[in-house]
Amino acid sequence: MIQGIHHISAFIKDFETTHHFYQDILGYRLVKNTVNQTNLKMRHLFYGDYAGTPGTVLTFFEIPRIGHTYEGAHYFGRVSLGVPAGSLAFWERRLDRYGYLFERDETGILLDDPDGMKLRLMEISEVISAKLATRHSDIRQEEQIIRIVQVEICTNVPLETEKWLREIGFQGEAGHLSDDKAGSFTQIIPNVLAEKTRFGRGAIDHIAYALRSKEEVDRLHASAMRKGFVVEELADRGYFKSLYLRDPGFGRIEFASLEPGFTLDEKLDELGSTLSLPPVLEAKRAEIESYFGGI
Repeated sequence: MIQGIHHISAFIKDFETTHHFYQDILGYRLVKNTVNQTNLKMRHLFYGDYAGTPGTVLTFFEIPRIGHTYEGAHYFGRVSLGVPAGSLAFWERRLDRYGYLFERDETGILLDDPDGMKLRLMEISEVISAKLATRHSDIRQEEQIIRIVQVEICTNVPLETEKWLREIGFQGEAGHLSDDKAGSFTQIIPNVLAEKTRFGRGAIDHIAYALRSKEEVDRLHASAMRKGFVVEELADRGYFKSLYLRDPGFGRIEFASLEPGFTLDEKLDELGSTLSLPPVLEAKRAEIESYFGGI
């Protein structure tokens, strides 16, 4: 059973700009500083709440020479982040103080991150717990970002995409699917564009949804094979096991286990403080550190 959103991964141009925005302005914690496991020269950064809880995590692949994004027939759109009820005024003041442009509508605060990924801050009736609240900024627990609430799939094959997601186990109203337990949503937005999307700065590479265990990932893999879904890869990433499928619009959808998590190789209070590698890459540490060193 789908346990909500696990993480969302996008492309960025440089670490410093992204780090300033997500850590210093939005108050996220860098919970894992690692590499793209299929391209060891590419940095992979994970931001989330204090523990890097699945459902809070945004990850970024750093590509210094990356070009612009051109949205086409199928792409992942705006990401909505939940903030506590009554906190939008605080966020307006904070974004204004840091010089970030934004709009306010009935759904919340609309803004783009430095690379152009579309975000929304929207109020929900939750507050992050004290043990999961980040501690490095001046953002109080009562105002911190809580979790990812919604993602958008913009596609010229909306009916096929919705049917595909329902076959996997998603529920909800037409065009607005959910997992009743997790309280996160996937909105399917019809798109009339025909040209293929060109991925660049700010483009979302994939959405990852959570499964409870590695065994559930294996079961979904077996089911996907039986149903003739496009299976891209099954891989153990160390911090979670992942199955990558292609949806009917050929977007990359990942299903990742909740276990074992980011404390596999770092203590909770040390997350993100070193160049972290899963066990499968430890033998290549010297090579990888020659590219990146520390943070």
